Amino acid sequence: MTRLFVLPAALLGLFGAPSIAAHAASFDCTKAGTPFERAICDNPELSAADTRLAATYESAVGGLSEAARGAVRTGQREWLSYAQRACSRDAKPLVVGVYDDRGVSCLVEIFNSRSTVLEQSRMVEGIRFYPMARYEALPDPNEIDNPDSWSPVAHHELSWIEIDGAQDFAADFNAAIAEDALALSPVIAGTIGPDSEDDGSTSDTDNSLGLEAVAGASRITLNGTTYWYGHGAAHGNWGIFYRHYLVKEGRFMQASDLFSGEGWEAALVDLALAAAEAEHGDNLMLDDTSYMAEAVVDPQRWDLSDPYALVIQFQPYEIAAYAYGAPEVRVKWEDIEGYLVDGADEIRFGY
Repeated sequence: MTRLFVLPAALLGLFGAPSIAAHAASFDCTKAGTPFERAICDNPELSAADTRLAATYESAVGGLSEAARGAVRTGQREWLSYAQRACSRDAKPLVVGVYDDRGVSCLVEIFNSRSTVLEQSRMVEGIRFYPMARYEALPDPNEIDNPDSWSPVAHHELSWIEIDGAQDFAADFNAAIAEDALALSPVIAGTIGPDSEDDGSTSDTDNSLGLEAVAGASRITLNGTTYWYGHGAAHGNWGIFYRHYLVKEGRFMQASDLFSGEGWEAALVDLALAAAEAEHGDNLMLDDTSYMAEAVVDPQRWDLSDPYALVIQFQPYEIAAYAYGAPEVRVKWEDIEGYLVDGADEIRFGY
């Protein structure tokens, strides 16, 4: 059985203060016994990532209620199990030998990714947010006999934020966000059917719903990111979207919460096309513009952070080459003012 002495390193604050050790790992390296523990102690970059994670975890659980602290603690234990499986070659903890360069690089990435998730734990506008996450590691059957494979194990990471507080809307917000997040990852949600072409064992995913902004008492905006990489592909596919939770309504924002009137969709599409041409010029690939309409009128593409313009988010490949990234276009609010509903400013500015 694999000995999990490293558990206190990743759960700093649960089992006492760390000892000073080689490369500043967050635990006593003289007691390191497993390949996982020794990798942390023997590799400066990984040791630094471990130290960062320990400090980040301690900060993340500070000030949380017992229930929220327990949820983060459970998530950290689940992450630790995932970390010990994700960078081996068979999705099982390494019990003998040492991690090769690929394995160490994989561990550094996974440790730093976990720290980024935990950094979502914070107080914003009087609301305490904390991170939730789930993980899965699956052996890739196509790579199991390839000792040189860089992707022998499929990684699936999913994270989202919830509210730790007694606000009337907290429970509804948490339920809505958790449901939305799980829909991003069929592998983790367990919703992949037996006849699916992709059971998750030959691709990596990393999806998240993080806090973007709290707009007064009326809106909480989440920044969503998606990433999918099929093993052996030249590159992964990624995307950006937004989810605007309306506190008083207890639901996500719909287009009709901002716009009304005959022809608003067509007007917004025309303005977005003009803005795209002005902002991105020859970088655009817009021989056919009809497919833009669905994206332009989708509230999940709307960034409300600019007080002067509605920012519309496009994904890679949609209106420009992949290498150009995910373009944004800005439509001035004054140009669409005639289509805004009464109360639109309350949502935009959080009145």
